Amino acid sequence: MNKFLLQAEDCAVMVIDIQEKLFAVTDERFRSMLIRNSCILIETARALDMPVMVTEQYPKGMGGTVPEIGEHIRDLPRYEKLYFSCYRDPAIRERTDALARKTVIVAGMEAHVCVFQTVIDLLMAGYRVVIAGDAVSSRRSLDREEAIEEMRSAGALIYSTEMIAFMLLEKAGTPQFKRLAPFFK
Repeated sequence: MNKFLLQAEDCAVMVIDIQEKLFAVTDERFRSMLIRNSCILIETARALDMPVMVTEQYPKGMGGTVPEIGEHIRDLPRYEKLYFSCYRDPAIRERTDALARKTVIVAGMEAHVCVFQTVIDLLMAGYRVVIAGDAVSSRRSLDREEAIEEMRSAGALIYSTEMIAFMLLEKAGTPQFKRLAPFFK
């Protein structure tokens, strides 16, 4: 396995806590980017038969996944959690490990809380972690920037959503590429 390149058969996608109440107070500069790029990652995973895990932090209090993303994940289970780190939740850890994928691509919020703690735990468990840097956000931009810097220092790869999608697609002209092309306009 190349340390820097991605292959669909080795990857899973984890979309962390893009929920109504958190999203409403996130830095406005990142809202549309977060939605657009999270949807691209989800649709890329679906087109390439990659597993997608969606988590929600205490949805009773934080609301469900935002509707803009909800329409892309209607048929997927959502994992409710109380732990900030997804990997500390037994059901999510079991599902992640059962997938037998060595690479987890992560999007979501908040970058400095649930995303950060999940990434550290996944790295410690031996996973290669790729952060979609333009598909993570926090309420404050400084928290987002610090989290990305620290996750990179810890060993996570930070790629843009389009870098991830095109690397996984590998070439143009395929049915998967044609299905996803409208997202890149």
